[in-house]
Amino acid sequence: METKQLGKTGIFVSAIGLGGMPMSISNRPPESESIQVIHRALDLGITFIDTADSYCKDESDKHHNERLIHKALTSYKGDVSQVIVATKGGLMRPDGNWTSNGNPEHLRQTIRDSFEALGGAKPIDVWQYHSPDTNYTIE
Repeated sequence: METKQLGKTGIFVSAIGLGGMPMSISNRPPESESIQVIHRALDLGITFIDTADSYCKDESDKHHNERLIHKALTSYKGDVSQVIVATKGGLMRPDGNWTSNGNPEHLRQTIRDSFEALGGAKPIDVWQYHSPDTNYTIE
């Protein structure tokens, strides 16, 4: 698998990543199938997985995809030490809709919740502001 440097970090990831969103929104496949897909991607050399706190059906299901990816990584029989998980925050899913929430306190809390959903054992590899909210400045 071809690799690319992630920014100027010195960290290299697979040139092809796996996006987790379809495994967690409406009409998602059974969990066992999603875990099989993640395991197969790892078998093929994928070392970059994209997720978000909002990859879920609605607010009651928040962080579903992050928990799914954590479960898949911890049940994988191979080496996952080089796998980079990039997650995002700043979107809400009220009634299954997509709305921005750039409130700094919300962002701080969702980062803490994402950390826990991803296993709570190591820092989040990459965190991104998913959809800037015009009600707040980036500062």
